[in-house]
Amino acid sequence: MRSIDRVRPGVATLTTLVFALAWCTAAGASVGMDPMLAVEVAAAGLLAIWTALLAHDLLLAFRLRRCLDQTSVPDEVDGVALRVIEGGPVEAFVLGILRPTVYVGAASFDVLDAEELRAVVHHEDHHRRTRAPLRAAAVEAWLRILGRWSAARRLLWMRLAELESGADAHAMCRGVRPAAIAAALLKMEATTRAGVSFTGTADHRITALLDAAAGRPSRRSTPLPYEWLPLVIAVAITVGCHLGQVSVSI
Repeated sequence: MRSIDRVRPGVATLTTLVFALAWCTAAGASVGMDPMLAVEVAAAGLLAIWTALLAHDLLLAFRLRRCLDQTSVPDEVDGVALRVIEGGPVEAFVLGILRPTVYVGAASFDVLDAEELRAVVHHEDHHRRTRAPLRAAAVEAWLRILGRWSAARRLLWMRLAELESGADAHAMCRGVRPAAIAAALLKMEATTRAGVSFTGTADHRITALLDAAAGRPSRRSTPLPYEWLPLVIAVAITVGCHLGQVSVSI
């Protein structure tokens, strides 16, 4: 079996989609009925479970944000608006769907130096700009559904890692040194807060930061948006199959 790192996900996805559409059309022509009915029902059930998990996580994040807004005060660091959690530990994350907000624990201002704090803030500001909390929650919902399916989990983990690496790259574009980002990672404690935490996929990010500090070319890739891909595939196959059935009957 080929390593998952050697598979080109875009080609694999397109091949799967084309094969499913071709099989559906051919089978429908031979049996005179929709051969994908059982698959469509199963896919609808799977997507319903995913939607429920996603909605549950987003509801928890909404409630947490409402509580944090009562125990935090507005502030600004290096031109980035944020809210400081009074009495909060050394942590930083983003919460919110349509209008995400950056939250930083008050202790972070005592533990991190000026550049490390800038690294954290600009990293989280990138998550805010790209609405990463929603995307990360979608990925986490799929991870819970897939269980121990290692190949799919690997692809989803790559997606999360890419979100974090992109935020680090944004911070470096704002003049933050890779060493400052790495130092902030080591100082900040892991958090169980809902949302996108600064310490996410730390091992992957440390490797990328070491490459950046040494002047080596970036190993970053641009994985497909796997959090939304099952939705696109399900809709495409369903529409394609039924269009194929209509064309065959005509």
